[in-house]
Amino acid sequence: MARTLTALVLGVAALLIPASASGVWGGAIDSSHPQVGAMYFDYEGTGKPRVDGLVCSGSYAGAAKDGVHDVFLLAGHCVPPPEAGIAATDLYVSFSSNSGVTDTHQLVTSPIQVQQFDQMPGFDRNQGDPRDLSVLLIPKQQGIIPVRLAPAGYLDSLKAQGSLNFRPITLVGYGAIPDWDSPGPTTFGLDGKRRTGSSIIIGLGKALVRFSQNNGIGTGSGLCFGDSGSPQIDENVTPAVVISVTSGGNGQCNSNNYDYRVDTPQAREFLGQYLNLP
Repeated sequence: MARTLTALVLGVAALLIPASASGVWGGAIDSSHPQVGAMYFDYEGTGKPRVDGLVCSGSYAGAAKDGVHDVFLLAGHCVPPPEAGIAATDLYVSFSSNSGVTDTHQLVTSPIQVQQFDQMPGFDRNQGDPRDLSVLLIPKQQGIIPVRLAPAGYLDSLKAQGSLNFRPITLVGYGAIPDWDSPGPTTFGLDGKRRTGSSIIIGLGKALVRFSQNNGIGTGSGLCFGDSGSPQIDENVTPAVVISVTSGGNGQCNSNNYDYRVDTPQAREFLGQYLNLP
């Protein structure tokens, strides 16, 4: 019997609409970030997930401390709640860019079955700090270089130096493209392809960093449904570092976007259980 995605994440229904354009809106097809992948739900229960089962984006963070698994990093709201009855093995990760996808109902390329997922304790219990991180434990991967996470207090240091505000940051994800121009309510499309663009930092809190989502100002790119969990990458430094993962925004995917920092004490406490952090 086919299963539904309803219990997994808010906004997933928008991802099931076939369309000709998707991914980071305003962005271009990406081939430069093979560490960025997507999480899929095997809604048919066949062990062969389909592209239209895409739930969230995320990134390969490298070897787990247990020596057995690797870690895929994404947002806390991407994983199913216990009452949904969805097992880790119903979820899959793929690092394919899906550049050749012509039908979103086609099978996912090289799916990797998830073995365990863990959500950051206290998720969504505090409006000031939603604790919106989770990790998927997957079999060890070969040939993929992991992303590098920002060190402790990285964004605070940039702010103290006066180099944080309006700093350009790279976006990478598989999410939906909003159509604001056609008559009627905003619609959203998905083609399952990984895209990249850029945005600018416009604010910093103790848990979240804010980015511009105004396509008439700055870089003209943004994040939407299905980009949840995707990394924001500071490529102004070498090596580049992930500073946050996509957490949320408004229902129109415009104005501002807020993303969960990975350089704070609370984020590092959680991630440090699974990863050797810089």
